[in-house]
Amino acid sequence: MPRSAAQAVARRRELVNILARRQSLSIADAAGRFGVNGMTIRRDMKMLQDSGAVLRCYGGAVAAQRITFEFAFDERRRSRLAEKRRIGRAAAGLIGDGQTAFLDTGTTTLEVARAIVARGIACRIATSSLVIASELWGREQIELVLLGGQVRRGSPDLVGPGTELMLDKLSADFAFLGSEGLDVARGSFADDPLAAQVAGHMAANAKKTVVVADHSKLGKVGSVQYLPVGDMDVLVTDKAAPAEIVAALRRNKVKVVVV
Repeated sequence: MPRSAAQAVARRRELVNILARRQSLSIADAAGRFGVNGMTIRRDMKMLQDSGAVLRCYGGAVAAQRITFEFAFDERRRSRLAEKRRIGRAAAGLIGDGQTAFLDTGTTTLEVARAIVARGIACRIATSSLVIASELWGREQIELVLLGGQVRRGSPDLVGPGTELMLDKLSADFAFLGSEGLDVARGSFADDPLAAQVAGHMAANAKKTVVVADHSKLGKVGSVQYLPVGDMDVLVTDKAAPAEIVAALRRNKVKVVVV
């Protein structure tokens, strides 16, 4: 391979590495970094975009993987957003000043966090969610505890032995837990084993477990069970929840709040 071609390949590889670490990179910054002109960087960016590695934007580019991830999370957040907001407000009404809560990862628990802030509740929140931590950081009335651990691949939350060990050293009045599926016989499910482990430790170290789930999750199972029905204290869901599932849960001594 000619020297100039090899340099171009190495430069494009480094551009991808830089964009993996940064939100974006301008044409001017890239040209200065590599000592080439802007036209050369534009050609690099076009080739990388054609390969699917980056997305070009005004004056530069962003990493395609980052954009895809952020878009996917935002799409999940927007799905049934009105129901999630009602659920969040109702769940936040359960916690009072001076109490402690665990907040599981997920878009519905994110709405619980936002409702706690909106209500002005002075409390301690321990969470494994980087998104929720970002939402609560700097809120004067919130004492925020970010659980340790490793960032789960493809999801903005912390998992692993470090997260579980820290949870076992803490206690809370409530554990607010999301759900990828809630079956009346088998309980609540998470989307993978690592997330299920964290949710299970939250439930085990809280006085009350509160599952927050819109009606689309009811009557389904997910990948891994983390909470049997017998260990569930409260379910907060929306008005479209199937009546037979609500009735069955209530027969199993679960308090069901429908909003």
